[in-house]
Amino acid sequence: MNEIEKVVREELGKLTKADVMNMSIDEDISEYTGLDSLSFLELFGKIEEKFKILVPPEKISDIQTIADIVKIVEESKKS
Repeated sequence: MNEIEKVVREELGKLTKADVMNMSIDEDISEYTGLDSLSFLELFGKIEEKFKILVPPEKISDIQTIADIVKIVEESKKS
C-alpha cells in the first residue's frame, strides 16, 4: 500500500466508519461503504486538502474505487 492509498483509506474510514483497510482497492466505494454523493465530495475535499491538489469536478464523477482515487491524485500531483 503506497502513501496515497493509505491516506485515502484513512479519510474514507473516518467518514464512513467502515472497515476500509480490508476493502479491495478495486471494490466500488459506494457499494462497500454506503457513501452518498455529498459525502463523496466531502471525502474528495479532504483528499485535495491533504495532497494540496485540485481535481476537476468532471474527473470526480468518474471515480468508483480507491484505485481510481490514487490514480487521479498521482496525475494531479504531476501537473
